[in-house]
Amino acid sequence: MKTVKRTLIVVFIIFLYNNTFGQNTNDSIASNNASDENYSSIMLNVSYTNNNLEYLSGSTEKIPTLFANGTFTHKWGLYAGGSYTTYLSDSIASSEYELTAGYQKYFNNGFDIDLSYNWHQYDGDTLLEGLNYQHSLGLMLGIELGKFYLSSNAAYMIGNTNNLFADLSLSRFIQFDKLFSNHDVLLINPGVSVSFGTDYWLYENMSTAEKQATLTNLQNAGYTSETFAFEGFNIFVPVSYGIKSIYLSASYLYRIPSNKYEFLGWENQSGFMFSLTYFINFNK
Repeated sequence: MKTVKRTLIVVFIIFLYNNTFGQNTNDSIASNNASDENYSSIMLNVSYTNNNLEYLSGSTEKIPTLFANGTFTHKWGLYAGGSYTTYLSDSIASSEYELTAGYQKYFNNGFDIDLSYNWHQYDGDTLLEGLNYQHSLGLMLGIELGKFYLSSNAAYMIGNTNNLFADLSLSRFIQFDKLFSNHDVLLINPGVSVSFGTDYWLYENMSTAEKQATLTNLQNAGYTSETFAFEGFNIFVPVSYGIKSIYLSASYLYRIPSNKYEFLGWENQSGFMFSLTYFINFNK
């Protein structure tokens, strides 16, 4: 089960980024930063995660991760960018590269939509690769409900196997303006989500005998395999402090896996992410 465990670590790292800073806090920052004006902008971000993974055996696997990305967003909603990820503690240097293009639109009634395409490349330890894919298509829908934000996110990843992932999130907007000056803001965006996905990627690095044994064990235990199903429940708390166009963010995530993934050896996981973000706004 070691391969499965380490693969799930990377999925947790990806989820930590997408569902704390990447999906929720970033939208809050961008909306707050742009105010009521319609600007084109560039976002530059560097993020770090600690990722201490605990196992039933009592052992801990540490895979701190560093992200860097930049995105240009036109005032019409079109955007393009790229990102770089490196895993810092593995014996084999491992890194990921991604190019992104998409379209996002915010409506006056609080509804928003985001369509995206990603090209992805991974180099390094195959045990850390997790999802082996080259292309992905994404769709996010969200709506503001008073001080709450309800969103759904789906991603179809095309690689050695094709996999579909989705989650449904509910978060709360908490904002404090002018704490220490006329130009600062504190944003707190706690929330919960449920995740679903296909599991074809789990068996990619297994031999035929290992895959068959794993599928048989799952079936005997009453779990489905090679299908779209519930993956886990998540709690996330992103906190951001900004002065004009610079934001410091700290995010905490706690993930409770489904019984199936717990059967495969994944424990409840928690992690922190720390981010520095800079926005450059252009005139209308």
